[in-house]
Amino acid sequence: MFYWPLRPSLRLVAIYTIICPFWVGLAYWVAPNTAAHGEPNPSMLNVAAAALLAVLLHLVTVLFICRIDRKHRGRFFEQARPYSRANTALVLFSAAFLGLAVLSGAQGDYGGYLNEWKAVLGGRNPWESEAQVGAWVNSYGPLFNLLAPLAWVNPLANKLLFAFAYLIYIIWLIKDFAPRQGFVALSWSWVGLWLLNPFPWEQIAYCGYFDVLVSLACVAAVHSLAGGKDGASGTYLALGILLKYMPIVVLPFLAFNGRRFHFRLIICCIGVVVSGLVVSVLLWGTSTFKPLKLAATRESILSIYIVLPSIHSPLRPFLHSLNVDWLDKPLLLTAGLGTFTWCVLRQIEPALSSALAILITLLFYRVGYTNYQMVFFSLILYWAASNWAQFKEHSALVALLVGYFCFLAISNLAFWWGLAGSIFYSNIVVVLLQFLFGCTLFVCLAQLRPKPC
Repeated sequence: MFYWPLRPSLRLVAIYTIICPFWVGLAYWVAPNTAAHGEPNPSMLNVAAAALLAVLLHLVTVLFICRIDRKHRGRFFEQARPYSRANTALVLFSAAFLGLAVLSGAQGDYGGYLNEWKAVLGGRNPWESEAQVGAWVNSYGPLFNLLAPLAWVNPLANKLLFAFAYLIYIIWLIKDFAPRQGFVALSWSWVGLWLLNPFPWEQIAYCGYFDVLVSLACVAAVHSLAGGKDGASGTYLALGILLKYMPIVVLPFLAFNGRRFHFRLIICCIGVVVSGLVVSVLLWGTSTFKPLKLAATRESILSIYIVLPSIHSPLRPFLHSLNVDWLDKPLLLTAGLGTFTWCVLRQIEPALSSALAILITLLFYRVGYTNYQMVFFSLILYWAASNWAQFKEHSALVALLVGYFCFLAISNLAFWWGLAGSIFYSNIVVVLLQFLFGCTLFVCLAQLRPKPC
């Protein structure tokens, strides 16, 4: 029995070792014949190389599943049969997820990412206009630029990295973390919310948004704080902030969690963020801070602030101007302080309080892009896993979460494909439904009984 976990792993390595050269030979035999004048087709070669990379990542994913099984051998022996089915589901899920990431290519904003990474590799300033193409504007932190070398390896390498990171997170939740909280494999809750929900498929595998890295940094911060590792928690949160500045709203919720001030968390977070910004300024100058200015001054897009002055809005007769973007700062401040006070008084655990902080920010920020919701999605998955006994009792909440993220995925695809008007009548209807959906979800989550310390 001692060698049982090892032998399947060796067989897997042998199988993938056979598959990889076969795929490389097939790809390089097919790709040149699809190009004009007998010349190699760079696009086909890139896809072939990306597919090879996806196969290798899938091998790592399967070995990760085997490693967790070996770690928990005997602990959940009575659940061996359902966990065997769960392994099959996760292996197939991972293969399909990575496959979609390769076949969908560079969609949406991912093409803009490639332009910025090319600017970085070319020695240009990623925040200056000459490094931008068309309407693309870099609104990310300096750590985002460190992804550029992977784009040089293969244009889809970063997209596969995003997909792989999400898969490892989901497998860790289902196979390692959640079972310690009373998790039951193959329940409809995790199948509907974690595997079959179209939101991560659309956001990560299809569109290739890097927000999943930001979200996982936030989850790591919450998990470290729950384990009493304040320094690690602050460092992880700082990495998320340096990727994209939005997670900064989570900082006070973690720093004052449990009715005490986590001084080390604050110091580590501020120290890492300041160090990262200083290095960025030395490399690219004060243009490093342009994303902060953009976040504070950009026009409202797909947010509640385009609904308030609309023709059918009941508030329109009372508005002196059709531009109500100025409302976002007082509304954000009021809603944020109210949520923070509620979480402190109720002693809400870090996972849920962080999720509420992100959700209330997304509800009242002037830009409502769907990819921002990935941070909330990852945090709520972690909270659901850590509160499984409570979560599975609220079937209405599970249905609300599944419906909310399904709506986000469908509406975002409709927006990119130009079908929003055909499906939802207009973008204003989409924004209004999303806002009402989000408010309902916020109220339901905020009223939950706090998990005992």
